[in-house]
Amino acid sequence: MKQGFSSKIKTVFGAAIVGAIIGPLFTCIAFGFDIERAVKGLIAGVMISFLSAFFEKFVLETKFKKRNFTLVLAVRTVVYISVISLSVMFVWIVHESMLNSRGVIATIQHNDFSNFMTNVFPYIFLFALAISFMTNMVIQVNGLLGKGVLLSYITGRYHKPKMEERFFMFLDLESSTTIAETIGPVKYHEFMSSFFFDISQPIEQSKGEIYQYVGDEVVISWKKQNSAGSAACLQCFFGIKDRIDSLSEKYVKQFGLIPGFKAGVHYGEVVIGEVGDLRKEIVFHGDVMNTASRIQGQSKVLNKQLLVSEEALKHLKLDNDMLSKPLGSFQLKGKEVDISIFEITKAV
Repeated sequence: MKQGFSSKIKTVFGAAIVGAIIGPLFTCIAFGFDIERAVKGLIAGVMISFLSAFFEKFVLETKFKKRNFTLVLAVRTVVYISVISLSVMFVWIVHESMLNSRGVIATIQHNDFSNFMTNVFPYIFLFALAISFMTNMVIQVNGLLGKGVLLSYITGRYHKPKMEERFFMFLDLESSTTIAETIGPVKYHEFMSSFFFDISQPIEQSKGEIYQYVGDEVVISWKKQNSAGSAACLQCFFGIKDRIDSLSEKYVKQFGLIPGFKAGVHYGEVVIGEVGDLRKEIVFHGDVMNTASRIQGQSKVLNKQLLVSEEALKHLKLDNDMLSKPLGSFQLKGKEVDISIFEITKAV
């Protein structure tokens, strides 16, 4: 379920609108209010935000996502510095050309341009360097920690434990032990890495948050407001299925097989908080986690792809092409009360 062209274009133009607001505000705050400064700030803001967003959506997401941390940070920083510097330079040249009724070449050859490049531009370049490096370092670290985790650390959101209602999906690869024995440990690591990378887009589109990878299993959570009343967590599963189906030829060519997987979904209240000293982590605690894991385990017993608890299902509004089938009540391992489980499929 790859983000479509139209969705990317909307993101780019949305960024340009934000730039149109921030650009003149920053210019007036930094250099004092002046209508000409405000207009130049607006144009520069639109250019910088538009070009940066275009790079992110159409270059970085397709060409650099699998590259190493340092390379991506360096490429991001260079691109952002170039975009900021060239945009400011372009706006200055065009403004001076119009103001003095000179051609672009004549404006560049004039002493005013030399003075601008000598006395003003170095500060703009240093500003661009600092902002580009810090911004992209934050983006890169946020990507390593997981969506929203860095912000939660900075704001101290979960420094004291909090209660939240969430959906959890435990998604597990099928026959992982057999696959590892067949293709070998190094190739198996590549297989796992490729699978986890390829399923990230459907997870992100459904507003899911990857909590952790545990061996051949990924644990995904959704805040109540991002899935209750809709079927975001279920859409995510079928989005992952469609994504892997579309890449089946790649998997057969590289690994000689197509990944199979099963999942279990549950809903309930969990405690979220920071733990650890030498290595801090934001963790979830609660029975909902254990139950979701047991439901996923039951999918193997029943040989079903997607199982959902009754508690989760009553908070979800199924899409028109989704079908729910009651499978009965089960006493899951470690549970004293039986859990009613439903199979979710898509209509053919």
